[in-house]
Amino acid sequence: MPLYEFRCENSHLHELMMPLAAADRSAACPECGSSASRLISSPALSRLGSQRARLIESTASSAQAPTVVDHVPGAGSARPARTTHDPRHARLPRP
Repeated sequence: MPLYEFRCENSHLHELMMPLAAADRSAACPECGSSASRLISSPALSRLGSQRARLIESTASSAQAPTVVDHVPGAGSARPARTTHDPRHARLPRP
């Protein structure tokens, strides 16, 4: 459920969680009880998960200044196979 901001006629600010389908553009102010209208505000992107926030940040930063690539992505990034000197491992089936 999204969090909406409201401001009453006496300039009190408060937040209210409402369903996305709610068409209510006004609510009662909890401080003075007068009618409060819904404000248009920016979404709270900082409340996203860290992976989502990083993706949004990297997408936004690369829109104006894309990163320069000097090699094919994924090439050379594979980790080398681990080698072992245990003789029991030589009898294991190989893929």
